[in-house]
Amino acid sequence: MHQQLILVYNKSITDVNFMEKLNRFINKTKKSYKSLPDKKQYIEVFTAALTVPVLLTVIIINLNNLRSTSKPTQVIPSPTVDRQIIVNYPTSVDNTKTGAPSPSAACQQGIGPISIDYPNENETITDNPVQIDINYVKGDYCAVVWSYKINDGKFSGYDDKSIALYNPPQGMTRFQLKVKSIVTGEEKIITRIFIYKGISDISPTASGSAN
Repeated sequence: MHQQLILVYNKSITDVNFMEKLNRFINKTKKSYKSLPDKKQYIEVFTAALTVPVLLTVIIINLNNLRSTSKPTQVIPSPTVDRQIIVNYPTSVDNTKTGAPSPSAACQQGIGPISIDYPNENETITDNPVQIDINYVKGDYCAVVWSYKINDGKFSGYDDKSIALYNPPQGMTRFQLKVKSIVTGEEKIITRIFIYKGISDISPTASGSAN
């Protein structure tokens, strides 16, 4: 019975303490609420102070956006790709189509067969002019030109024309024909001796080929 009384007493004390604490909290809350209008100005100042950094942050972000848009866009060139160009050259050329001479068509160097067919050696001639018959077949050889002289005279200029001797000296006449290759410069001299007994006239003494 005594223990039950102690428990009831302790419980009542605990309830009293709890009620006192609750009343204190309620009174404190009422005082704080009543004093809230007086502290409103401090709250507004604190709110404004927090608003300034936010505004500065927004302004800085907008300025950075404007600068980035005003800068010209840098175009990055695309990497170039090296292309290998292959050219196929023909292995052979048809010279008959291009008109260019083939190696086989090149002339043979040197002087081909050439001779004096008329007059014959030591033949007596009465014709005026005396026609010198030169037998030359070019064939595959390179072209030649010739010059001539009578006895101890000077050689004429080079050409490839026929030769006619007007009013050659009477008696034994030595005719020299100098043949020259126009490619190699090789020279060859052919000598023919004949006897002239013709009648002289006032015609030129040499053909048009002599100078």
